[in-house]
Amino acid sequence: MNLSHTETYHVRRYELGPDLRLRPTQLCNYLEDAAGAHADALGVGVADLQAKGLTWILAKMRLDIIRLPEEGEAVRVHTRPIGIERLQFRRDFTVSVGDEAVARAVSQWVIMNLASRRLERMPVDITALTPERPDPAMDDADIRPGDPASGLPGPSFPVRLDDIDRNGHVNNVRFAGFVLEAARSLNGNAGALRRLDLVFKSEGRLGDVVTCRTAPQSGGFLHGLYRAEDGRELVRAATEWS
Repeated sequence: MNLSHTETYHVRRYELGPDLRLRPTQLCNYLEDAAGAHADALGVGVADLQAKGLTWILAKMRLDIIRLPEEGEAVRVHTRPIGIERLQFRRDFTVSVGDEAVARAVSQWVIMNLASRRLERMPVDITALTPERPDPAMDDADIRPGDPASGLPGPSFPVRLDDIDRNGHVNNVRFAGFVLEAARSLNGNAGALRRLDLVFKSEGRLGDVVTCRTAPQSGGFLHGLYRAEDGRELVRAATEWS
């Protein structure tokens, strides 16, 4: 059983932002795809869990960006499990172009029952995936963004069918895109994204309208995404820029 996995992606022109570099959200897609491929290889992928009425849910993520790759570059995403922390399964990532590290990430995943939509304890076959010698991508993995409730209101995002993933809710990368758009709506000259922290609190569904609040902090912003209908907090986030 191989507890590490590498996927390679070639940056396509349609994955670039206005700065002609890989969009941060597309980098998040690379991470999610690599994690899914490794989970499949280990026999604990989404399809394996859904056959048991369960699924993976991303609970938290921290992405540190050194530089965003350019068109045509071969991006290697190396991922590996780190261990179980309470009900959360930690998976880390190192992203490189050649011998150059360009990004690192930490993710925390939970198991959700598809019928009850409630969290469950990790199955035994997943807890067995804890390595003897963990290789964390970063030591600073305490992902706790501050409360942005006092921040300024920003754009609203109606949830479209294109935002919904196989778990029947808004995909985590779509939420990340909402956060980054909210930051740029407040300050279009925010600069280059250096850190993105995400904490997913509730599910977003088709037909929801997502509102946001953004509060400036040193080097970046605090963000909150909320369901317009009832004010329920969906995502809390923080971004840092240079």
